[in-house]
Amino acid sequence: MSASGKTIRFEDLGEPVQRLLKGLKGGVTEEDMALLEYVAVKDMKIIYEKMSSDAHATEIWEELRSTLQSRKDKAERKNKELDKRQEDIDAQYEEQRKQEEEERLRQEQEEEDRRLRKEERRRKREEARAAEEAAEEEAEAQAAAEAAEAEALAEEEAEAKRREAKRKKREARARELEEEKEALRQEQERAGKKKNQKKEWDEYVASHPLDFAPQTVSEIKQVETERMGPKNTVQADEDLLNRSYTPKCPNCAAKFSRPPTEWDCPICFRRTRQRHKVWQPDSEAPNCMCCKASVGRFSRHHCRNCGRVVCGGCSALKAVIPAIGYKDSPVKVCNDCVRELGKEVPV
Repeated sequence: MSASGKTIRFEDLGEPVQRLLKGLKGGVTEEDMALLEYVAVKDMKIIYEKMSSDAHATEIWEELRSTLQSRKDKAERKNKELDKRQEDIDAQYEEQRKQEEEERLRQEQEEEDRRLRKEERRRKREEARAAEEAAEEEAEAQAAAEAAEAEALAEEEAEAKRREAKRKKREARARELEEEKEALRQEQERAGKKKNQKKEWDEYVASHPLDFAPQTVSEIKQVETERMGPKNTVQADEDLLNRSYTPKCPNCAAKFSRPPTEWDCPICFRRTRQRHKVWQPDSEAPNCMCCKASVGRFSRHHCRNCGRVVCGGCSALKAVIPAIGYKDSPVKVCNDCVRELGKEVPV
């Protein structure tokens, strides 16, 4: 059984994994099938390459099973950590509730004390009015009582301010706990979400046409064409969004199956209102991803369609890309993306 309580079905596996299992002579157990839930796209690519080089299916399976077992153990440890965090948050909620109950009882006691003091002051004022014609000593005592009453009122006001500050602090802490609980819930949902390996593999093969395309020989012919400018820009369609670079946020490390609007990480913008680009980092591409020429600090650009680092010569053309927010004005695209659209790149 898998971590989610169900064994993955054979038809939901990626094509390389299905071929590997069919090549095993002894078959696999239900426990081994449960491990297959942790197969990633990079594992399927390795299986595809090894089986293409006539590697023995049993050796590939033993190596894959060891990797998946380690990945399963890591996922179980992660689930235990999430459960422990859940218990800590529940304990903090209980402690918060006890503190609020103690604060309520203390406030009720203070209200009762203030009522008694108010009654006492009222009684003293009545006695003072009754003894208005008393001696000068009684007048001085009355003045002292009024001074004490003013001091008591000042102390009550100060206490009220302290109580208000504590209340605001408790509310802020309660909001923090609620946000942490929501973040934990989302993380638990992501950890328990079941993947469709077959769909991921098909998408991966479609986004890597150079790795999996059939070996064909074609003649490359240079044709002189009119250079594309703002008046004859192309428009990218949904098929062109199957690209070789996977967008990843450098700040929160979130990955996206397709680029977000204008390549800005929506998770960081929602949390901190800051914009972080999720296209290919400069540190990963010292060379142009199209022509492989070296690119420097001022000669590197990013293709707005595939997100890769390219040089100025390979990003001279422009296109509108409505699917990710570039609807009105054309933006830089690399020569590879222009060719994917069936357009010719000027020589």
